[in-house]
Amino acid sequence: MKLRRIAAVAAASTMALSVMAATASAYEYDAFLMFTDIDWLWGNWDAGNATDAKITGPGTYTVSLDNTQAENAMSAANGANVFCVDIIGGYADLADMEVTLDSVKADGNEVKFDPEKICYGDIEEKGNFRIEIQNAYGKTGDMADPHYGAIDAASFSAAEKIEVTFTISDPNGAAAAPAEETEAPAEAAEAPAEETAAPASDSSTANTATGNTSAAALAAVMAVAAGAAFAVKKSSK
Repeated sequence: MKLRRIAAVAAASTMALSVMAATASAYEYDAFLMFTDIDWLWGNWDAGNATDAKITGPGTYTVSLDNTQAENAMSAANGANVFCVDIIGGYADLADMEVTLDSVKADGNEVKFDPEKICYGDIEEKGNFRIEIQNAYGKTGDMADPHYGAIDAASFSAAEKIEVTFTISDPNGAAAAPAEETEAPAEAAEAPAEETAAPASDSSTANTATGNTSAAALAAVMAVAAGAAFAVKKSSK
């Protein structure tokens, strides 16, 4: 029985280390606001020119473009010709995530949009994850497409700043190992509640855009580690 307990403890310890390693290896992608108006002014086509965001996991992010950053911002933006958010190279990791456009602002004022007409995904098939708000050459600019008119592109205007906020969330919650790998031996399951329960402050912490390790994953690691410690203690008797 002692050998079986030791083997179970070793497996639990290995599992805890695997969960911690997986949650620590967060990805990182640049997201930027792509924009030009009807006159092809207020141009921005690449990351690194405006206020971009580092995508490191689930969270809420904002990208923006102001009149000091845009090319040829000689006057207020006249409408919206191309208006997208591109997350460069991020499609592979974000394809199974839920990405939602939260708000569009022009000079601090909310711009109305139809959430059902916003396009998401690897639209250009370049491996980038795109949020298409308006594109005269895409679905939102095609009068025959159901996504047409996500915003009132003709009346859009900004003299100082354009901002877009969006949220990335995991529909499956924090990553978790299969049940058969996370179940502790019967002896470990008998551990007192104070030894296995994660602190309330950890279990309720929400994922944010800071790239911090998932609180749910940390709670799982703590639970496995506590079970392993109890099993070792009991096997030594």
